[in-house]
Amino acid sequence: MEPGSIDNLSILYQSSDFIVVNKHWDVRIDSKMWYEKLTLQSQLKYRFPELADPDTCYGFRFCHQLDFSTSGALCVALNKTAAGSAYKGFSVRRCGAADIRTI
Repeated sequence: MEPGSIDNLSILYQSSDFIVVNKHWDVRIDSKMWYEKLTLQSQLKYRFPELADPDTCYGFRFCHQLDFSTSGALCVALNKTAAGSAYKGFSVRRCGAADIRTI
């Protein structure tokens, strides 16, 4: 598998409340380190600059985490209400694709 790049972000699902992306195995979700140029945060800002929220630390509300070397579906909330709903769903271990679509 080729290494991740700024423009190879795979979108699995998108609505007005959520984006679900396929996180690449060699891309960190976010970083405050100056030398970390490629992150999921930077990929999202590159692909969807209009969706970045300046009121959040990283510009996006990541609903959960995946380890650096782990690939897979990662949910990003696009507003506070969606983030709160996702947080509640993940905290009780009930937050699947069907639940996201109904939020």
